[in-house]
Amino acid sequence: MFRFSLRSRTASALLLASFLSACGDDLEPRPGDEPPLEEEPTPQQPETPNAIRPENGTHVRHQDNGDGSFTTTVDASGRTDWIGLDLDLGKQVSATEDAVWDLAFQRFGIRSRGGVSGTGGVEVAVLADKKFAEVTQAPASGYATDAADGADTGEDPDTVFQAGDGWYAYDMTTHKLTARPRIYVVRSDARAYFKVEMLSYYDDAGSPAVLKLRWAKVAAPVSP
Repeated sequence: MFRFSLRSRTASALLLASFLSACGDDLEPRPGDEPPLEEEPTPQQPETPNAIRPENGTHVRHQDNGDGSFTTTVDASGRTDWIGLDLDLGKQVSATEDAVWDLAFQRFGIRSRGGVSGTGGVEVAVLADKKFAEVTQAPASGYATDAADGADTGEDPDTVFQAGDGWYAYDMTTHKLTARPRIYVVRSDARAYFKVEMLSYYDDAGSPAVLKLRWAKVAAPVSP
């Protein structure tokens, strides 16, 4: 009786083990049976409309200030060449052709491509009572274009940047030029608006005609 019971239990155990082993094969996931993992969507960075990505040129260097504005250095030390700047693209361009430049620089001279300086229709408004950060929208009026030489000293055109007392102050004692604290709002040839502030006329070594300016795009004027 005992023998029969032991054998029966052993046989039952073997049968159960065999059954579990067979079932285990069915319960184990097979390669390819696993449900695909859901990939988390990659966060999309919002694109800034009309974002400007300035490019350095042979005579122009840009620094991104991280707040939508740029500080640009223009080597305008040549006495015959004008260095053109396309504000819409932030690129150095040829100023010898009436093509796509908005502002052009030579020594202390600054031209805008409108009026007698070109057919781009570029206009400039001078804000003498504003700081750079305060100007977020272009004014609705007060724009002018470069004009022919008037009744003044010299024969150069009366550009907007030279109008009145000009963008710089000249010290008769040191013979140094210092940028005046004022903002110029430029309407580009693409009819976009930019605020421009002239910062200096000399580089860190004191070399002249290496102009530094800060600029940024601003909102268009509010329609009346």
